[in-house]
Amino acid sequence: MSRTGPEYVESESELYQDLDLKRKQGQISEEVSQAFIDLYDFAQDLGDDIEIGEAKNANFRMFVDAHRGDYQNNPSVFSANVSGLVKIWPAKMPYNRESEPPVGWDEQDYVDFKHAFQSLRGVPRGDQEVSFQTLVTERDLEEFKSIVEDYVTICREKS
Repeated sequence: MSRTGPEYVESESELYQDLDLKRKQGQISEEVSQAFIDLYDFAQDLGDDIEIGEAKNANFRMFVDAHRGDYQNNPSVFSANVSGLVKIWPAKMPYNRESEPPVGWDEQDYVDFKHAFQSLRGVPRGDQEVSFQTLVTERDLEEFKSIVEDYVTICREKS
């Protein structure tokens, strides 16, 4: 079954329309809507590519070339869904091989990123995801952005 059609958010204009509709219907607050736009703008400024789609709510994934390296899959640094989760990529996959890792950063760099993410209020211990609403209500959005920015800087410096 294809995940396309008007019920899925597939473009930037549909992302903004979904936020506006959810706010008007009382599904999200103005604060949550603005925080999502803020995170989206941050990702556009920092990332090399943004992908919107395959969800029924405003969503995106942020990609950074130095983070992907020559890895054959298409990992994002993080993804966000306004009515769902913010997830960081479980980046151990490039290191589950016997040959040279296809990325320039070290496995420890990702471990440090994951631990910093897990230090945010509301992130369940050991998880690599948290609800977007929790990130906003716990006032950790700015800290999350700082953690992402530090990790991306490391990835770029080592590529």
